[in-house]
Amino acid sequence: MRILVVLTCLLGLLGALPAHASGLEDVFGREVPLGQGRPALVLYGNRDTRGVLREHAMQFAYELRREHPIVVVHVDLRGIPGFFMGAATRELRRIHAESLDKVRELFRSQGQDPPADLEDSLYMVADSNGAPHRALGLDKGFQQVLVQAMSATGRELARGPFPQATDTIRRALEASAAQLVSAFSR
Repeated sequence: MRILVVLTCLLGLLGALPAHASGLEDVFGREVPLGQGRPALVLYGNRDTRGVLREHAMQFAYELRREHPIVVVHVDLRGIPGFFMGAATRELRRIHAESLDKVRELFRSQGQDPPADLEDSLYMVADSNGAPHRALGLDKGFQQVLVQAMSATGRELARGPFPQATDTIRRALEASAAQLVSAFSR
């Protein structure tokens, strides 16, 4: 009887979990809130494309600050042997911290205070099996960063090579934000 009560309680707890949870976690074990009320800028890269991300991603995210997106960086680790996964994850955590510092500097250089929720706006996901990358047609060792614009509900708005597709991504996020504002003003 006790087992039945415990199972019933567990099922009740599971039923109380949000149905829209993404199930995706970043390198800190935080749930990535895709489709949970904020638009997203999602970048797919690997160790061969990190230079492009360093050069363009922070500035682009800053330019999109009015749309208030979360930024998700999926890092393809398929080429990293399993023995080195822990070191790769630690490196991603270090890069995450450095990126936040650089974004804060960028805001201050423009005479603005960095957003209070900045740390809750950047997520780095270590992808050891490559499933998200493969789903988008990115083979192991790809040489071009891919960028996606996602709506606040998690619907893909646009996709393309980064940084070439930045105008398309910007327009998609701006249009999505305008539609959201329009829907709430009715």
